[in-house]
Amino acid sequence: MPEVQKIKAQLEAKLAELFERAEDIDADLSEAPDANWAENAVEAENDEVLEGVGALTMAEIRKIKQALAKIEDGTYGICVNCDEKIAIKRLEALPYATTCIKCASAG
Repeated sequence: MPEVQKIKAQLEAKLAELFERAEDIDADLSEAPDANWAENAVEAENDEVLEGVGALTMAEIRKIKQALAKIEDGTYGICVNCDEKIAIKRLEALPYATTCIKCASAG
């Protein structure tokens, strides 16, 4: 299963990148507000966007951690719906896919 080891390395690299992004977002969100009212309003809007990006980042982190756990326990690449193997091409495109293309298309 050399393909799975390659995907694992990609997942680990992506996870490190996402952790760094999450730290940057947290740092930006914890900055003190600006004294200028107009500037503060713009910063509040930016904070809303950052919070959304942060939520998406955390969701992707969870998916990657789940995929890595599946690799470790030997269940990676098995569809959670039909227990069939997920095509390696699908896993290469979406490494944290939990369903085969047939089940994903049906839902």
